[in-house]
Amino acid sequence: MPSSPAKDISDSAVIKYSSLEKIYGVNKVINPSYSQQLIYALSYYPELANTKIKLKIINSSRGLISTNPTFGSIFRRSSKRKYIIKIFEPTAESKIPLFANADINGQVGIFGHELCHIIYFNNKTSLGLIGLGINHISTKYMDRFERNADSANIVRGLGYQLLAWKSYLNKGFSVMRADSIPHEEKYPGGKRYMSVVAIEDLISKTEIYQSR
Repeated sequence: MPSSPAKDISDSAVIKYSSLEKIYGVNKVINPSYSQQLIYALSYYPELANTKIKLKIINSSRGLISTNPTFGSIFRRSSKRKYIIKIFEPTAESKIPLFANADINGQVGIFGHELCHIIYFNNKTSLGLIGLGINHISTKYMDRFERNADSANIVRGLGYQLLAWKSYLNKGFSVMRADSIPHEEKYPGGKRYMSVVAIEDLISKTEIYQSR
């Protein structure tokens, strides 16, 4: 049974970790720094309990986080695929918001977003995944792809956590703008990801949040 929505899961992610890890830690390779966060996010995606997922930290300034199937597993059926969630840790001189500096709610929120991508990938054939890779060059397609993941994550129950992540990014990128440091507008929002207002609006319209 998936977890219910909660505005603050900081304590729950720690308290429930041992029991959740027995269910959702199967076939997972997770850096200890983020094991509680990813396992808690997985509790909202029970169909991924046995999916092979590796969390990898990469020293790079190319972004914040991304998810993709391993190259070899693209040609396997979905039950046999392996996925890598990459967290990019930029160099010391980089000014983009650090994944590590987000609070636990925000980290769980964006992990949920990435897990939505894995659900989507699992519903694709090998040819479909190749087509998805080609479609990545389309800005309109990618805008829709990311916003759909945001929406699905909210419907699953991680709307408050996605809101925490979005608020963290907004604050971080606002500082960058004030310092006149070049950055990619796709991270703070625009068409690619849902805005704070859009997230709050969908939460208000989604039944599972109404008793909270």
